[in-house]
Amino acid sequence: MKKRGLAAVTVMLALLLLISACSGNNAGNQAGNQPANDSKNNEESSAPPASETEAPKEVTITAQYAKPDNPVAMSVIDDRIERFKALYPHVTVEKNDWQYAPQEIGIKMAAKQAPSFFNTFATEGNTLVGRGWAADLTSFMANYQHANDLNPTLTSAFEFDGKQYALPDSAYIFMVMINKKLFEAKNVPLPTPDWTWDDLYEAAKATADPDKGIAGFASMAKGPEGGWNWTNFLYQAGGEAQKVEGGKVVSTFQSEAGVKAMEFLKKLRWEANVLPENWALNYGDTYNLFKQGRAAIVLGDSGRIEDAVNNGGMNKDDLLLLPMPAMEAGGEHVGVLGGNYFIINPQEAPEVQQAAFDFVTMDFFSDSGIEAVRKDLEARKAEGKIKAPPVAEYFDPNSEFGKKMQALYAEYPETVYVTDPDVVALTKGKPEPAYNAQDYYAVITNVMQEVFINKDADVKALLEQAASKFDADVLSKVVVE
Repeated sequence: MKKRGLAAVTVMLALLLLISACSGNNAGNQAGNQPANDSKNNEESSAPPASETEAPKEVTITAQYAKPDNPVAMSVIDDRIERFKALYPHVTVEKNDWQYAPQEIGIKMAAKQAPSFFNTFATEGNTLVGRGWAADLTSFMANYQHANDLNPTLTSAFEFDGKQYALPDSAYIFMVMINKKLFEAKNVPLPTPDWTWDDLYEAAKATADPDKGIAGFASMAKGPEGGWNWTNFLYQAGGEAQKVEGGKVVSTFQSEAGVKAMEFLKKLRWEANVLPENWALNYGDTYNLFKQGRAAIVLGDSGRIEDAVNNGGMNKDDLLLLPMPAMEAGGEHVGVLGGNYFIINPQEAPEVQQAAFDFVTMDFFSDSGIEAVRKDLEARKAEGKIKAPPVAEYFDPNSEFGKKMQALYAEYPETVYVTDPDVVALTKGKPEPAYNAQDYYAVITNVMQEVFINKDADVKALLEQAASKFDADVLSKVVVE
C-alpha cells in the first residue's frame, strides 16, 4: 500500500536494510564475480581459489543507502559495505539514499538513474515487471544455493510466468495492536487469539471513553490507507477485491462479503460509537493516537509495536499483538499481506546485476547475517530501543537458520518483542490486490467516509456504484499479460 510505503516503510526500510540481504554462499556464481578467498568465507562458499579463475572484471554498483537522519542504519550498512568489499574487491560500491516512490520510479528509469538495486513494495510487482523495470532473476536463482530456502509465501508476489523478479526483504501481515493499560483501566478482559468480530465490537465498546477522548477502535479513513485497513475485513468475510475474467480485471469488493465488511465498520461507528470523534485519520494520525494512549485497538503489525516503544515512549509490556479477528467463531484470522522486496535494475550490465544480486544476498542464511542482526540488537540495547521481528521473514522460521535467529532473539529478552507463537500460528496473510491497489484503496476510502458521515448510508448501493465507476475509469484500461 503506497501510504504505508511513504510513511511506515520509509522508516522501516532503512532499518530493514540493516539486517537483510547479501550472501556469503557463492557456489555457482557467474564467472567474474567470485568473492575473495578468505578463511571465514570458506565455511560458506565453494568458490574455487582465485588462481583457478580468470581475473574478475572491475564493476561498480550503486547500493541503496539510509537517509542522513538514521545514523544507526547508516553505520550498519557501512559495515556491510566493508564486508562486501572484502569478499568482492573488484566491486566498487557507491551509495544512493533514494527510496522507492511509485511517482518517481518512471523518471529514474527514463533517466537511467535508478540504483543497481532498490527496495520496493509488494503491490508494485505488476507495474515493475510489466514495464520492464525489474530484472529477471532466473539465471541468478539457478546458481544460488538457497533459492529453495526462501519463504515461498513471500517470493510468490514477484513470480510471473514461472520467473522470479525480486528477492524478499521482509513482510508484514496486518494484525491488531492492543493497549493493555486501557483495558486494565476499565477492567476489561483482554481478547484471546481466537477472537471474532463480535469480540472486537464488545472490547472496543467497553474500552471507549468518549468523554475522555479515548476511542475503543481507530481505523484509518482519510486517504487510501482507509481502504487498506478495510480490506482486512473484506478478506475475513471471505471476499476478494478483484478478479481476472475474460482477460479483463473486474472489481469484486461489492460482493456480499464486501457488504458485510462495510456494515461492520458502520456498526462500530454508529451503534457502538467507538471511533474517535475526528475519525478522518491518516496513517500517522492513527498511530499517534495509539501512542498517546487515546485508542485501545488499532490495526498494525510488529513494526508498529516497535514504533510505539521506540518513538512513542510506550512500554512493550503494555502492548499486545493479536491476529485479526475471524468474522465468526472457527473462521480464519486473515490479514492483508504486503512487504518489501529487492529489485535488481535491469538496465545494468549483466556483471553489475550479478554483483547487485551478491550484495543483496550476502547475509542471507549466513553467519554474517546473524552477526549483522546481533550488531543491530546491541545498538538498540545501548539506546534503549527494541526490535519487533516481523511475523513473516525471508526465511522459514523452522529451518536451521530460522532456529539460529530465534536463539539470537532469546539472548535479548529486554530488547526483542516476541509475538506469542499461538498468535503467529493463527495468523494468515492474504496478498494485497495485484492491480491498481492504490487506486482501489482510495475508492474504498470514499465509501468508508460516506458511511461514517451518513448514518443511513446504503452500503450495498455505495459499493456497487464505486465498483462500476472504478471498473470503467481504471480497471478497464488494465492490460492483463
